Amino acid sequence: MKKLALLIPCLILLILMSCNRRTSKKDRLENAVSEFNKNFNLLELKSYYPEHYTETKTDSIISKTFHVSIKNYSAMDREILMQSTKEKLDQSTKYHRVFESDILVKVADKIIYDKHISAEKFRGNSNSNFWNNATLEHIWVNQEASNSSKLSLGLSFINPQNSAYKLYEVHIDKNGRERLTLIEEQS
Repeated sequence: MKKLALLIPCLILLILMSCNRRTSKKDRLENAVSEFNKNFNLLELKSYYPEHYTETKTDSIISKTFHVSIKNYSAMDREILMQSTKEKLDQSTKYHRVFESDILVKVADKIIYDKHISAEKFRGNSNSNFWNNATLEHIWVNQEASNSSKLSLGLSFINPQNSAYKLYEVHIDKNGRERLTLIEEQS
């Protein structure tokens, strides 16, 4: 009887110790999911066009008079937002890099024209919405329109969001004076 009297309190103590309000499987699963969601970050994918730094340099001599050096390049610190999509836990964003150009023109080894061209500089010339997301596409020497007294450069600007463009022509004389003309545009 003494053994039974000692065994019953031990059993009661054991039963009470096992009932320590442990969580159910459902509660443990909910806790695990909420902990995972706290630690999980949104996956953000960014893609750029062009993917890497791009540069094109051209040097031209027109009619033994104009020595032209043009450097077209992508600015790695500026871009235009093209598209942004968000699906569940993934966010995908596409960007078009901004392009700029440096032009150096010499006549008889004397610099007559030295300019940095970008869409930002042209933005002030017009109130058009085209310039809000525009970038320089390319600058080139128009050899057919150039001669020994004037140099003709072609400037192409694009708005990659709506596929609009503007095409300009710049005429530079031997003294470095320029005349800008809009040739064509599509909005």
